[in-house]
Amino acid sequence: MQIRKPYLSGPFFVTFFLIVGLFLPGCSVSKYMSAEGTPPLLRRNVLNIRSPQPLPIDVKASLQSELSSFYRQKLNERSLLAFGTPVRLWWYFRYKDKDSRFARWVLKRIAEPPTFFDEDLSRRTAENFRNYLRQRGYLEARTYYETRYKEHVRRKKSASPQRWREASVSYFVDLGRQYTVASVSFSSPDTQIHRILQETAGGSLLKREAPLDKNLFEAEKNRIAYILKNRGYALFQPSSIEFVGDSSGTKTHITATVDVPTDSASNRIYRIGNVAVFVEFVPELVGMGRDTTLEGIYFTTSSSQFAVRPERLLSVIAFRPDSLYRQEDFDRTVRDLNTLGVFQFVTVRPQPDSIALGRIHITISMSLNERLSIGTGVDLNSSNSNDNFSGNNLLGASAYLSVDHRNLLLGAENLRSDLSYGIELNLPSLTSIFSQEFRFQNELLFPRYFDYFNLWSRLNRWHLVPDRFHERLRRDGRVRMALNYSLLDLRNLYTNNLLSAAWGYSFRLGNEHHLVFDHVGIDILSSQARGGFASIVANNELLRRSLEPQLFTGFLLRSLTYTYLGRPNVFGERWFFRWHTDLSGIEAHLLNQLWALRFGQQEWSIGGLQFSKYLRLELSGSYTRAFTKDLAGVLHLRSGLALPFGGARTVPYVKQFFVGGPSSLRAWRIRELGPGGYIPPDTLRPPFFQAGDVRLEFNGELRFPIFWWMKGAVFVDGGNIWTLLPDAQRPNSALRWDFFQNIAIGTGFGVRLDFNYFVFRFDWGIKVRNPYRNPENGNYWIDWRRYRWRDISNFNIAIGYPF
Repeated sequence: MQIRKPYLSGPFFVTFFLIVGLFLPGCSVSKYMSAEGTPPLLRRNVLNIRSPQPLPIDVKASLQSELSSFYRQKLNERSLLAFGTPVRLWWYFRYKDKDSRFARWVLKRIAEPPTFFDEDLSRRTAENFRNYLRQRGYLEARTYYETRYKEHVRRKKSASPQRWREASVSYFVDLGRQYTVASVSFSSPDTQIHRILQETAGGSLLKREAPLDKNLFEAEKNRIAYILKNRGYALFQPSSIEFVGDSSGTKTHITATVDVPTDSASNRIYRIGNVAVFVEFVPELVGMGRDTTLEGIYFTTSSSQFAVRPERLLSVIAFRPDSLYRQEDFDRTVRDLNTLGVFQFVTVRPQPDSIALGRIHITISMSLNERLSIGTGVDLNSSNSNDNFSGNNLLGASAYLSVDHRNLLLGAENLRSDLSYGIELNLPSLTSIFSQEFRFQNELLFPRYFDYFNLWSRLNRWHLVPDRFHERLRRDGRVRMALNYSLLDLRNLYTNNLLSAAWGYSFRLGNEHHLVFDHVGIDILSSQARGGFASIVANNELLRRSLEPQLFTGFLLRSLTYTYLGRPNVFGERWFFRWHTDLSGIEAHLLNQLWALRFGQQEWSIGGLQFSKYLRLELSGSYTRAFTKDLAGVLHLRSGLALPFGGARTVPYVKQFFVGGPSSLRAWRIRELGPGGYIPPDTLRPPFFQAGDVRLEFNGELRFPIFWWMKGAVFVDGGNIWTLLPDAQRPNSALRWDFFQNIAIGTGFGVRLDFNYFVFRFDWGIKVRNPYRNPENGNYWIDWRRYRWRDISNFNIAIGYPF
């Protein structure tokens, strides 16, 4: 075989010279630092934590993260690609004495002033460490610091050497022993409060062996205060709670005392008095407005009619006149009124009655959002959707029109309609159209729950649905209806027409959990193959069946999506998890089987549309760790399984899985890879169409700062797809016990332009391992020396981060 010389693509050179052009200036910072009398530049802050006993990794990492926020001097930002040079510092010195418009823009947006070492600030940093650790229970903590200086010399032939100094500060923390809780007791001179404290003592956050942590004590104060406010003590304040400790060694016996003067308003149990709701109320127009009273709650507006029906507002107001004041009701009312999306501002204000002691009046004031809003825009995008494919590098542009109606039926119903048109052009020529797409999407959200046929109530009575889940669904569920149409035209490939309708629920389980499920869903899909792709379809039975006109149906459960998005913890860690289930044809199949018992087997169809029968499961998750503000690592895993049932031999093509492209294995183009160990013939050229029933994919990415809004990344991607049944046209495509041999691996690097409101991404993927053996040498691993770079690499353009 002829050995080809490595080939570097045009995008590589563009990226390389862009980076070099930005960072070469950083090398000349030294001339500004060598001026007479210039203090040393702060180069490093190092934190060393010592403990008399080994610290668990998670505890040590937590302390490192928490203490790092107490540095009084912030280091100058340094770029990895500029060999640690503070590039933004060069821009500061270069333009700090200039007064042009460009100089002012640079100083505001790009430049960063130098951080010179300051002895006093280092001393105060060490004191901050010590004070914080004592609040965490390390009462014997000691802190100190040491400073090391390094002198740099840069010699020039035509000038005297440039000399400047840098300082590195090492902070040392000796933790000593950590004091912990031995026991906790609760007391109050008020017998009623004392009884409540004893009843709820089991929920205390001050557990045995818990550290004497100030944050823990503050949280315990808030817990007690919330409990008392839920029992009617509306004006109780956490400041009335005191903790007293009696230490023996490092063990401390804690007594929590709630001492409130008997005649104090905060020691009084309140009941709800008058409740008044003002909807867009203007006092000068009060004579022109309307008012009404429902269940003792007074509603008024300055308009001739209520913008939102009082009956709808009543359903989200949790308290009623003469009921016991509960903080839980107060918080839920504020949350639910804001969740309606109709109001711009919501204010709920409690006010004690100065005459009728023990009564607290509630005033709710609301100002309306614009009822109708229209938005337009143009987006750049990449071709990476579940219903199209490409083998070329594509650049797409789309224009959209969106209309939001926030109060369609005067019950806070939200109707959103989106109309969009997109076009994709082949790169690098930009002269030929690859695809066009038209979409018209409509979603109507009802901010309330209703149950057709009492389905959920019956399931709850039959103990098939837990009481707690059923109650949350009734209280927080939002009914959603969707009606969408899309037309996808891929030149010389195929055309898709998709009409879909759905009815279901959407609601949150707390702040981090979100559940969306559609009871009823009906999709009508028609596809027509074109050009050379039509001959491929004609010769492949499985592919032909998967592209037949399809009817997707569901009347009990069409789809279910559960999403978990965790909040970052003290280690900078964040978890994401998503589970999606797509089920079609189960009801039609069961009815068809019952029909067959009486009238014989007969496959039903409607107007030539076959009932599509499949179960599709998707699972994806990611772990993100932010090491610093701009340096982060991400691990991502994605898998999927699509199963036909009821006599169906294949899953519809648009529901099969694929890999490759800007948000998958970036060294391969979309639908180029797989399935399994199938070796594509040399005659196969883009666009690609490979899809399968099983997907396994994993990604790892390290993201780092380069310069201002420019970020970089290095990544490793792996995975593949497989079919469940053997495919005569694609040998070795089926899932086997040794499927791990068919894992493809790619690597590469990327540049991202992060403008906060959107991210423009360039990723250059390089193939490392094929999912099949090379027919010539039997190796899976790619020998880069035998190929041109353009044959084993792929350049991606996309909007947003890949995961």
